[in-house]
Amino acid sequence: MLYDGDHNALIEEKAWVQRAQEDIRGFEPLYNKYYALIFRYIYRRTDSMDLALDLCSQTFYKALSGIRKYKWTGRPFGAWLYRIAANEIRKHFRNQKEVFVIEEEKARIFFPHEEVPGPRVEDLVRAFQLLSEAEVELIELKYFEELTFRDIGLMWGQKESAVKMRVYRTLAKMKTIIVNGHEKV
Repeated sequence: MLYDGDHNALIEEKAWVQRAQEDIRGFEPLYNKYYALIFRYIYRRTDSMDLALDLCSQTFYKALSGIRKYKWTGRPFGAWLYRIAANEIRKHFRNQKEVFVIEEEKARIFFPHEEVPGPRVEDLVRAFQLLSEAEVELIELKYFEELTFRDIGLMWGQKESAVKMRVYRTLAKMKTIIVNGHEKV
């Protein structure tokens, strides 16, 4: 969870950012707070411990390198880290020409109470391949990372209601793909 509603924690985080901008040794509390969340996010997207460690390292290196240019927007610092991590993952997959893989036990996370037969892992993989990068990221953040609509909204600079709408539309799109074998009805 990026933000639990504790305004004092957000004020403390802002102070950590300001300290880190003045002296990079001040980055340590931010690193300690977010390392496990960012690592888990990357690991779930890559399913490789070595790659996750590498991309997590790159994410924090880029954050540390860019901390002086970072502008506080009132959102948790972790939102910026997730954006960096997502970009690093995309860059890796684009460079390696790898494809999205979904584990079989994760397949039932979607539409658990729906009439969708299965869904089979192959159907989900096909559905993910037909989604935009933003739609894939949205579904991963909501269902694999288990972030709240509010957290995703904070990350993306959108209202909670807009994020909910995007999630439901993306799920409907996935359901259409799974049921019909393609995106259009």
